[in-house]
Amino acid sequence: MAKQIIYSSNLLFFYVAVLIITLSHISNVASDSLEEGNALLKWKASLQIPNNSLLSSWLPLPMNSNTSILCNSWFGVICNVDGSIQKLNLTTSGLNGTLHQFSFSLLHNLTHFKLSVNNFFGPIPPEIRLLSKLVYLDFSQNKFSGVIPPEIGNLHQLTILYLNSNNISGSIPSSLGDLTTLKVLYLYKNQLSGPMPTKFGNLKSFTNLASLTDLDLSYNQLSGSIPLSLANLSTLQNLFLDGNKISGVIPQGLGNLDLLQLQLTGNQLYYTSGAWIYESLEVLDLSTNSLNGSIPKGIGQWARIHYLNLSNNKLSEKIPSEIGKLVQLTQLDLSQNLLTQEIPSEVQSLQCLQKLDLSHNRLSGSIPSAFTSLPREIDIDLSYNELTGPVPSSANFLNASIQGNPGLCGNVVGVKLCASQSMKKKNNSFHYRLILAIMLPFIGAVLLTLFTYGLIAYRQQNKKSPQKSLDEGRALDQY
Repeated sequence: MAKQIIYSSNLLFFYVAVLIITLSHISNVASDSLEEGNALLKWKASLQIPNNSLLSSWLPLPMNSNTSILCNSWFGVICNVDGSIQKLNLTTSGLNGTLHQFSFSLLHNLTHFKLSVNNFFGPIPPEIRLLSKLVYLDFSQNKFSGVIPPEIGNLHQLTILYLNSNNISGSIPSSLGDLTTLKVLYLYKNQLSGPMPTKFGNLKSFTNLASLTDLDLSYNQLSGSIPLSLANLSTLQNLFLDGNKISGVIPQGLGNLDLLQLQLTGNQLYYTSGAWIYESLEVLDLSTNSLNGSIPKGIGQWARIHYLNLSNNKLSEKIPSEIGKLVQLTQLDLSQNLLTQEIPSEVQSLQCLQKLDLSHNRLSGSIPSAFTSLPREIDIDLSYNELTGPVPSSANFLNASIQGNPGLCGNVVGVKLCASQSMKKKNNSFHYRLILAIMLPFIGAVLLTLFTYGLIAYRQQNKKSPQKSLDEGRALDQY
């Protein structure tokens, strides 16, 4: 009996202890949530907010309020199961201000932080390191300035980082290489300068970023060469480095990646022989660089590509016939180069083509009749070459740009008529004049005859009219 009493007492004590701990936890959670809410209200007070903003739902919290008000009523706020703020999304809210009053320490449970398309300015504070649970960070399309804080490298759970379209300057911190779970890194349209980091993480390479699929550093002021370690990013699918001051050779190792998009336009890059291997590519833009030599025949292996732009380089020699194997192409731009010889007839295989620009080269020979089999709606530009002969008579050349080819002829705008067409036009003019010479006198004789007949009939009618009036007068006198 005594043992039963002791056992019951112990069990009761256990239940009471659990209840106290639970209530204490609930109380602490509620207190933490209240602190988080008040921290957001303090930050809100430092911002310039437009009238009728959805942030008007952020109302002061009563001392004894529960977390439901904060988690269910506040715009852009999502809480976790414990009632702590987990996601903050204020995208496109018309906000103007800084992060100086943002309490990174109290909002340490944030996993998603989105402020894109606003007017935030000033630096990104180093205290951002306190958001250690961040998975998604989007500060894009604002006016943030200063440098990228190296402390971002402490956000080891980060998978998405958007800092694009701001006024951020300085170099790219090598600490970003410590973000081993990062999948997307967008830093484009800033004022970043200096070389691309060769030291990303402890391995002095990009190897640490083993999960990266999208890297966009375009439209900055980056210089130097493309690090060879980029070829170690085995999961990389989209690489954008356009509009920088990058020079040197394009690493051959990039051809071993399963890239879908490679855009390097507007730099001073060139290729070495045998480096054009991109079997998985769908988009390749190497325009406005320092490419030279011939277009390799290996491009015939790019079976998936639908956009190819090699314009404004120094490519020379003949366009390879293997171009006809790129049957998925919708846009092909080889303009502003030094390409020579004839246009390959294999272009007739490009039945998906919507735009073809071969202008400003040194192409010669005639326009292949195979062009007539291309889609009717295609936009063709063959201007300023050395092409000769007649322009094909087809609908897809009605609005084509072919000026600047003195040897071309045809019945289209921008070129002279061909000799046969000119002779035909002269013959047509002679026949027209001959017909007029025959028909005009005939028509004149007919008109003169009709006029004479009408005049005689009119006079005869006038002679009959007086006689008729005289006879009618005599009849009345007799009556």
